[in-house]
Amino acid sequence: MVVMVALVMTAIGGVLWVRSFARAFLRVRGRKGAATPSTVGLDASGFSVERPGGMLRGWFLPAARDPRPTLIFAHGWQSHASDMLAYAKPIVEGGFHVVVFDTLGHGESDRTEFASARHFTEDLLAVWRWALARSETAPGIALGGHSLGGTAAILAAVEGEAEGLVPRAIVTVGSPSDPVKGTEEWLTKKGYPGPLMMRAVYPFWQPIIGWERPRLRAVARMPRLTVPLLVIHGAADRQVGPHHARLLAGARPGTGLELLEGADHWTVPTDPRFGALVVQFLREAFGR
Repeated sequence: MVVMVALVMTAIGGVLWVRSFARAFLRVRGRKGAATPSTVGLDASGFSVERPGGMLRGWFLPAARDPRPTLIFAHGWQSHASDMLAYAKPIVEGGFHVVVFDTLGHGESDRTEFASARHFTEDLLAVWRWALARSETAPGIALGGHSLGGTAAILAAVEGEAEGLVPRAIVTVGSPSDPVKGTEEWLTKKGYPGPLMMRAVYPFWQPIIGWERPRLRAVARMPRLTVPLLVIHGAADRQVGPHHARLLAGARPGTGLELLEGADHWTVPTDPRFGALVVQFLREAFGR
């Protein structure tokens, strides 16, 4: 009997630990950055978009006063819009408006306890709707993002179909093809049994995320896309391996793939090829 009680208590303790780990993993830290548009030499106007869970805040970075095509560029997990200014600068200088924003729980947007790929996708959709109402973006809108933000761009393009929302193009940078698989790989690198951990963790994520796993798999939803897509990845990225870029590009014929030698998860925008690649891709997508 004593042994049985001990085993039960151990099992309960294990379940509680996994639950605590799962919830802590999705808990956002609200990091903020020091960079602003003025510190990197960009003009900007601030904006806010109301969401059921709070207010999103961001910057509209104009390339010119005339209406121009616009790229909405989302940040990744535990990042913020300030980090995305480095990605935006060469694109703005290349003649395109750029919108960057903080998802809920990140940067200057309102606080929230948890975030996930589903939350990132819904926040991006909300900013997309806001941008569509602006005269400056009349020539059309492309979606993009770094890391989980790029995954959200793919998911938002598919989810937006029900509302008739279709971007003109999509750009991903260092993005996981499947955020759950990416997390599994990250856990394995940290010394955890990744596949086993994810099987144990996801049931505790499900009530928070609210989507089944297949709905989060950007690579599986790629065939639904009908717009040009460019996948950029640092060849030396150890946080989200380059194989994710190859999986995304291989999931739909015609998808562009650019692996930047020497760049890791965070240094892609310092490579002069990055801005040139994105600007040329957008010019072709918008016929400019």
